[in-house]
Parts: sequence; C-alpha cells; structure tokens
Amino acid sequence: MVNQNTDILVLIGPEGDFTPAEVQEAIKAGFVPITLGDTRLRTETAGIFVASVFNFVNG
Repeated sequence: MVNQNTDILVLIGPEGDFTPAEVQEAIKAGFVPITLGDTRLRTETAGIFVASVFNFVNG
C-alpha cells in the first residue's frame, strides 16, 4: 500500500535488469523489492508507469 504524504524512492533498472549483487545492495540499503510479474517496461516508460500507479492508489 502506498501511503499518502510519504516520500518514496523507486529504483528503475537498466535494460537487462539489475545484477543480483545490485539487488542485494539495494535490499541492504532498505529498499523493498517488488515485481511486475513477467511485464517488462522500457526505462523511458517505467517512471511514468510508477507515477501513474501512485497517482491511482492515492486517488
């Protein structure tokens, strides 16, 4: 759940995804991994998608 008035930082991976080491470093830094399932977005549209989801959830 996305809480209103909460700062959120989203990491959008490069083409080909993050390396396993990068994922582990992000988790150690406090990031929470999520998945879009089998869906793959281009880096040019991933940020727009994430912003749209947050906007939808927060009404």
